[in-house]
This record gives sequence, structure tokens and C-alpha cells, in this order.
Amino acid sequence: MINKERLLRDNRLCKAIIGLSVEELKNLAAEFSACYLIYRKKNRKDHERQMGAGQKGFIPTPLDKLLFILLSLLLNSEIKLLSIKTS
Repeated sequence: MINKERLLRDNRLCKAIIGLSVEELKNLAAEFSACYLIYRKKNRKDHERQMGAGQKGFIPTPLDKLLFILLSLLLNSEIKLLSIKTS
């Protein structure tokens, strides 16, 4: 399992795993956080509950969500390449 704190401390590790430096990742995370908040507000207009009410998600912070998305894209593309190469 990848440790988020270790990844954010080590620029070389971050570039090797995600392809972005720590500073680039933090800038992208700030932008992603703002866009994600706008997306959630826009798509929850007709709900009775307030934003934040209800069941909590499994991925707590926007930075964690962004890391999950980036790692998922990376791993999915590698799995597809391996399946093409082996078939």
C-alpha cells in the first residue's frame, strides 16, 4: 500500500509513481479541490439533506480522491498494456 505522507515528502518517489513532482501535485490538488466542491454543489440541488449529511465516503479528502484517480489511471493503463502484450 502506498503511504500518502511518504509520497508527499519524497519528490523522487512522487515522480516515479505518479509522474508529477510534489509541488505540481499540490497545485493540482488545490485546483481539483475547488472544482470538486463546485461539482458537488451543482449536482446536489434537489436533495433534502444538507451537503455533508448522510453516509461518508470511503476516500475522505480531495487530495486522497485525486491520488486514487491518478493511481487508478496509471494502473489500468499498465494492466491493459500487459494484457495486449501477453495475448
